[in-house]
Amino acid sequence: MNSPLELLDRAKELGLSLERRGDKLAVIPAQRCPPEFAGELRRHKRELLDYIEARAASLPADQAPWFHIAKQILCGEFDGCDGSTRDSLTIGLRSIKNPVCGSAIKHLWPEGMPKHLQPR
Repeated sequence: MNSPLELLDRAKELGLSLERRGDKLAVIPAQRCPPEFAGELRRHKRELLDYIEARAASLPADQAPWFHIAKQILCGEFDGCDGSTRDSLTIGLRSIKNPVCGSAIKHLWPEGMPKHLQPR
């Protein structure tokens, strides 16, 4: 289990809720969280925080994972990637109507997105 949606579902099964509080992931009630699940949450904290934020921005479930990727792009994790990777990231992000995703595309293409990748 490692996708944010799977972790949120598991939390619900355990009677827990997960909330974003700034850069922290709140587990409520914390005392009911099994230690092994707490470790899983720690390992996937960044993805969970981004997923929760994407849901709060009303992104559909199939677009929420791209929000995390957009933030990775903005942090420079894809700087210097090859052209094929940059094209693929652009194709994945270009239909998502969210300012973070738009900023990520601009970060990938500071000189402007090529015409063959622009939405039709």
